[in-house]
Amino acid sequence: MTNRQRLLAVLTLASGVALAVAVPASGRPFHGPGRGPEPFRGHPGEPKPPVNTQCLKNCGQLDQLCLESARTTAQACGQSTCSTERQAVDSACATDGSSDACQSARTALRTCLQPCRDTLRTDADACRTGRRSCVDSCASATPTPVDPQCVAACRTTLQSCRRDANTAAQSCFTGCQSLIGAARAACTSDPRADACTSAIDVAVACVEPCNQTQQDALQACLQTSQSCTAACASPAATPTPVPGT
Repeated sequence: MTNRQRLLAVLTLASGVALAVAVPASGRPFHGPGRGPEPFRGHPGEPKPPVNTQCLKNCGQLDQLCLESARTTAQACGQSTCSTERQAVDSACATDGSSDACQSARTALRTCLQPCRDTLRTDADACRTGRRSCVDSCASATPTPVDPQCVAACRTTLQSCRRDANTAAQSCFTGCQSLIGAARAACTSDPRADACTSAIDVAVACVEPCNQTQQDALQACLQTSQSCTAACASPAATPTPVPGT
């Protein structure tokens, strides 16, 4: 990765946080698959039993939360365990992305990331299995009562928690703006210069903790929301979720 590409990555990350804060949480609650809850299929030739619509919605909500949590965990895994390999790729590929050294570094990074990817695949499979089991349980002549106000409260709390996490991240990134500006200035005339590399290293060192803190906070939001929504299966549920706990 060249200095110009590294600088662009820092600028993209910083601007992305501002966009996340600007977009209402209700407009981007999850990043799960675009399909809705799976219908109960039953056995061929059998009449379909009544299905609790609210139950199906809850299953879809839980599935999306599960997948989002799995992706966030995988991203944190890669960031925490493969930083050395990422730096090796930056160094080996800075001048020649087709060199043997660059290709070797990329292979080492892929090898390092593989356990994180395997865990993501396992977690996603578990999410899908849980979704199917959840949807099957919705097909009942006597649906399990669910408190819709409870689900709505969990959703509102999740949105608020995410806004707080993104706002805090924006404040953190704002503190790095002067360093990012210095990196842009140092790289304007010659992005290959040592001064450019050093300035980018300083900016990255400021930005990366902000990103990690944001990811940790969003993960805590998701875990809290999962527990909150699961408790809504009880008709007497009156959750008072606290973000991050």
